[in-house]
Amino acid sequence: MMKIKFFILSILSIFVLSFAFGNVGHAESTEETDEWLRSDKTEISAHRGAHVAVPENTAEAMKWAGLLGYGFVEIDIQETKDGQYVLMHDENIDRTTTGSGKIEDLTLEEIKSYNVVDADGNETNYNVPTLKEALEEADKYNVGVNFDGSKGDWDSKEFVDGIMETAEQNGVLDHSFFVLSDRGIRDQFNAWYPEATVTFLGNALEDLDEDIKELKKYDSAIYTTSINNIDKAAADKIDEEDLKLHVYQVNSAETYAKAKKIEPRLMETDVIVPDGADRLVDLVEQLRKEEGVKNDQAAHALVIHLKVVKHFEKSEDSDKVVKHLNNFKILLEHQEHKELIRESIYNTLEVNANKLIEQWGNSP
Repeated sequence: MMKIKFFILSILSIFVLSFAFGNVGHAESTEETDEWLRSDKTEISAHRGAHVAVPENTAEAMKWAGLLGYGFVEIDIQETKDGQYVLMHDENIDRTTTGSGKIEDLTLEEIKSYNVVDADGNETNYNVPTLKEALEEADKYNVGVNFDGSKGDWDSKEFVDGIMETAEQNGVLDHSFFVLSDRGIRDQFNAWYPEATVTFLGNALEDLDEDIKELKKYDSAIYTTSINNIDKAAADKIDEEDLKLHVYQVNSAETYAKAKKIEPRLMETDVIVPDGADRLVDLVEQLRKEEGVKNDQAAHALVIHLKVVKHFEKSEDSDKVVKHLNNFKILLEHQEHKELIRESIYNTLEVNANKLIEQWGNSP
C-alpha cells in the first residue's frame, strides 16, 4: 500500500514540476521575442541593407550591414510565380537586375539567371537572394530585421506563415519587427502572431496621440516616423508612454544630429555609416573591390586620410579630427572631379565626413 502511495505522489510531483518549468520556459520565450525592443541603446538600421557598400536587398547587403556595425536592416519581400520569397523593392526586376519582368510572372530560377546591378546601373556578380539566403546572413552577424509590409500579400495567412516560418528557422524572429501601415492587415497579423512587434508609418507632429493610442493596443509595438515628422517634445511623450522610437530618412549630417538628440531605439538610413573613421576605412576598401573607387591609388589616398582621422579620434583631439576630415572632403571633391569615384560614393562619403565633423565639432 505504501509503495502505491509513494508511486502516486511521485507521478504527481513530476507532473507539477513539469507544468511549472513548462510555464517558466514559455514566459522566457515570450520575453525573448521583444528583448531587443526593451534596450535603451540607439542602433542604426540599413534601409534595404547596407547598400552603401553593395547593391540593395542582396544577401551581401545583409552581410555588410553586420561588417559595418549596423544593428538592423530593412528588407522588402515579394513572391515569385512559383511561390518563392525573394528580396526586391520594386514589383519588377527591371531597375535592379540585368533582366526585366514582374516578379509574380517569373520563377525563382528565371530571376536567379540575371545579375544584380548597382545604383549606377553597373552589372555585378550578385544575384537576387531568397528570403532564406538573406536571413541566414542577418542571423550570422546578429543583425535585426525590419520587415516592410508594403509589398506582398500580407493579408494572406499562407503568405505570412511562410515568412514567419522562414524567419524562425533562420533565427531572426525574436530580433525583428513588422511595418504594416494598413490597420486591417496589421490587426489580422497581430491576431495570428500576437507576440510579434508591429508598427506603422506615423506622423509624430500631426497624429501623435492617435498613433500612440493605436500602438498601445498591441502587446509589442514600436513607434515609427520620419525624422522630419518628429521633435524632442514628441519623442519625450513617446518615451513617457513606454514606447520605443524608430525614425527613418536619416540621410544627412543634420538629420543624424537631430536623431541623436531625441535618442531613438533605431535610426534608419541609406547613407549614414555607424561609428567613426574605422568603419569608413572598411567601406572604402570594399568600394574599391566594387569599383566604386576606380583604382588602388585613389582608394589608398582615401584610406590614409581616414587612418589619420582614426588616430586623432583615439586620442580625442577634436580639433585635429575636424581639420583632417575637412582635408578628406577636399580630397573627395578632387577625386569626384577627376571621376576617380562615382558620384553616389562621393555623396555617401561626404555625408559621413560631415556627420563626424558635426559630432567632433560639438564635442566638449
